[in-house]
Amino acid sequence: MPLTNRKRLLDRTINNRDASLIIIATEGQETEKQYFSIFGNPKVKVVVIPTTDGKSAPVHVLSRLDRIKNDYDLAADDTLWLMTDIDHIRDEQRSQICQEAIQKGFNLAVSNPCFELWLYLHFSDVTTTSISCDQLEGKLRKILGSYNKAKLDLKKYIGQVSSAVERARALDINQNERWPNSIGTHVYKVVEKLI
Repeated sequence: MPLTNRKRLLDRTINNRDASLIIIATEGQETEKQYFSIFGNPKVKVVVIPTTDGKSAPVHVLSRLDRIKNDYDLAADDTLWLMTDIDHIRDEQRSQICQEAIQKGFNLAVSNPCFELWLYLHFSDVTTTSISCDQLEGKLRKILGSYNKAKLDLKKYIGQVSSAVERARALDINQNERWPNSIGTHVYKVVEKLI
């Protein structure tokens, strides 16, 4: 990557002031990047590194974080986050990836079953012990009138972020777990740093 592109990727300047970076590598190509664009904080800048080459498995997400950590001069207050879902990964793979991420100093923001749970929590509590990503997308369509991963209606989420954090925290019975073993999402842990 040319130096100018590298500098632009992790430019920490906001309104002519240096900010700390929250770097989030995601499985998704568009949804997470769109969502995190709603956060504006003069002290913290969010950089989302989405999947761009079709390699969305958690091992590839972890590899992208490794490249960022190795290729860029990060400050002590910068944080790197592995954001992944558990809907398409075996338990032993998830355990291995999460353990490796922690050993490398990365933070985890794992959703069970998927990122759409985080989006749904902006509007409602989860009242079931089992739900699929398809069901969550259906519930989002019902609440929002439509749901398109590639084109989120960000206005509908902005005023509901604090509610989503509260609902996600309430689902997180054991906050020391690396990922939610039942329905839940640790995306709120990233968002708390932004609000």
